[in-house]
Parts: sequence; C-alpha cells; structure tokens
Amino acid sequence: MTYFAIANFLLVVCIHITAYLALYFYLRGIARQEWKTPATPFTPKTAVILTLRGADPFLHRTIEGILKQDYPNYTVFLTVDHASDPALLVVHDIIEKLQPNNAEVVIVDEHLHTCTLKCNSLRYVTKDLDPAYEVVAILDADTNPHPSWLRDLVEPLSDARFGAATGQRWYSPETDNFGSLVRYLWNAVAIVLCYFFRITWGGSLALKRNLFAEGNLLERWQTAFTDDASITSALNTCGSRAVFVPSLFMLNRETCTLPSFYRWVKRQSLCAKLHHPAWGVVVAHGVLIMFPLVAACFLLVYGILQGDSAVLAWTISSLVLYGAGVFGTLPIMDNAICNKLRERNEPLPPWTLSRALRMLVAVPLTQCVYISALFWLHFMKKVEWRGIWYAIGKDKTVTMIEYIPYAEVAGGEKRQADEPISL
Repeated sequence: MTYFAIANFLLVVCIHITAYLALYFYLRGIARQEWKTPATPFTPKTAVILTLRGADPFLHRTIEGILKQDYPNYTVFLTVDHASDPALLVVHDIIEKLQPNNAEVVIVDEHLHTCTLKCNSLRYVTKDLDPAYEVVAILDADTNPHPSWLRDLVEPLSDARFGAATGQRWYSPETDNFGSLVRYLWNAVAIVLCYFFRITWGGSLALKRNLFAEGNLLERWQTAFTDDASITSALNTCGSRAVFVPSLFMLNRETCTLPSFYRWVKRQSLCAKLHHPAWGVVVAHGVLIMFPLVAACFLLVYGILQGDSAVLAWTISSLVLYGAGVFGTLPIMDNAICNKLRERNEPLPPWTLSRALRMLVAVPLTQCVYISALFWLHFMKKVEWRGIWYAIGKDKTVTMIEYIPYAEVAGGEKRQADEPISL
C-alpha cells in the first residue's frame, strides 16, 4: 500500500503540473486576440436573436442592453414560443419605454418535437432571414451585454479563418451558499476546457451566414438539444473554427442551490455528450481529477486502521498538495478575469474569510457533485428544461415529449430564483 500511496502522490504532482501549464497558456490566450483589428470598423448587417421562455430575474437588463448597442446596423429578434409567455410583459414594457426601431417580437407557432424549444426558435427565425444579414448573433437571457458587446463579438469574423466568435461566462454570486460556490468552481475549470477545445457558448455567440448553408446548421438545430455544442460540427464541415473574444467575459450574479446546480450541470454535460467530439476527453478529465481524492480517502482510512505511518505520511502529503494546487491556481485565474471585468467597471464583491473557509468544503463537494452528474448522465433517458421534458434516444436523438406553454407550467409565472437559466 505504500507504493500505492506514493503513486497517488506522484499522480497529484502530474495533475497539478498539467493544471498550471494549462492555466499559463489559457491566461496567455485571454490576454491577446487572435485576429488583427481591421483598418476600418467591421460592422456587417447582423441579426441578434434572444430566445425567451419565462421572465428571468435580470431580463430587463439583457433586453435594454442589447437594444443600446454601439453598433450601426443590427436587428434584435425577441422570440417566445407562445403568446401567453410572461416574458412578453417585460419585452413590451421595454419596447414602449425605449421605442427602438430595430426590434422585432417573434411568436414561434411551430414546435418541432425533434429538438429543444431554443433550437426550434433559432431555426424558426434564421430559416427565412433576409440574405442581407451577414452575421447571426445569439445571447441568453442571463447575459447582460455592455454597449460594445456586439461590436466586440462580430469583429473577429473579419478574419477569414473564423466562422464563429464566442465569449465565456464568469459567476460572481452575491451570496456564498454552497450551490453558488460549487457552480463558480465548476465553471472556472470548464471554461479552460472550452477554450482549448474551442467549445462555443450560446450566451455570447456570433456566426457567419455560410455556416447555415455550407455547414447545414439549420438541419443540425432541427435535431439538436442545444444550439452551441452542435456548431463545432458545422465549423468542421466548413473547414473553419471558433475564436474566443478576450473582452467578452460575461458576468452572472445569480444565486443557485446545490440541487438546482446538479440538474443544470447534468444538462450542460448532456450537451457535450450529444454533440461535441471531445466528450471522451471531458469524461476522462472528470475521472482523473477525482481519482486522487478518492484514493487518498481510502488510503487515509487504511493507514489509520493499520497504523501504517508511511502510508499516512504520503497520503497526507497528497491531500495537502492537492489542496495547495487548487487554492494556488484559483486566485490567479480569478484575479486575471476579474481585472478584465473591472475594465468595464463591473462591481465585484470582495473575497471574505467566510467565503475562503467555505471553499475548503466546496472544492471536494464540486468534484463529488460533478462526477456524480457524469455517472448518472449515462443512465438518463429524459431531461427537463424550462418545464418541457425531452426523451434522449440511444442514437443521441432528442424528442420533445409534450409541448406546454410556459405560463401553464406549474409555477411557470415566476422562475425559481435559484434555478440557473441557460445551458
């Protein structure tokens, strides 16, 4: 068992060396842009699509933000899947207040059962979109766009190498409950993987129009669970790729509970499982970071029961190193991203001793919750999203079991405050 304890210690060393190297290249990547800024502003006619189902807590900020963009030629399509949706009350209030000339309200009256409602709404708007629109931009209801959001998002598409441009989300909840901290920690790791595997995020996403014809994106959305994960295949078909926009870290201040995070992260993981070619790597990564912790717990119990001082020494060293690695990388990453948010004058809550102490529990809790989600994901035959149940076939098909307007869903008039919004 001593050799096993030494091997586990060396595994922790290898994991943290890899983690620090990945963090180094990630931070270097987000500190620069991959494209050359064009000599003249690149502002092609753009369609911005915001799909809504229910009135989200910060929806008014999202809609007002997208209608006040520093961008000369764009139209915002605000879509709902039923005329009774409570989101329309917010939409009409803001339109009446701002009187924009570039907003269209779309009530989707066609609900395919072969994809999710979000993919259906995106397909519904884009299938008959005027060819004059050269770019399609997508955002989620929990994205609060700053005035240059659209300009920053579209500019990289001036480079012929890129067919899509995307941002990343960053969580900074106003409360320190464990659900919110676990989501924060999970996201801090997930966005690094998304960066290296060029996984796009539908919360801030711009697409060239050629993806719809050459990449068969409409057909992909017609049978997809989520809009963003399926884009990778469309990009590969077109011989193109996605680019990350360093200025587009979008801050999310919402709070969530641990159960709601668990449901949400299973949906997140399901997206990658169904649509992304790097799914195997995602699973391997989850297992790899969890294994040393599980092994250390086993070895700790063994060492105590057997009185084996060598095993105890190596195991305690592994746990100390494991914690030091996590709490060494996290502040570096948090500081780098928060500095970018402060450049936009985004107020951020300060770190407190209470939050730091809670992190000691939140780190192993995050890994346990995540590995549990990955495990049970393999047995999922159906999933719920915004009051709609979808059946997941063995051949990765998605089938909406029954369409129900959001206003008719139990509790649908007001979403639970702790329920994460987007995929």
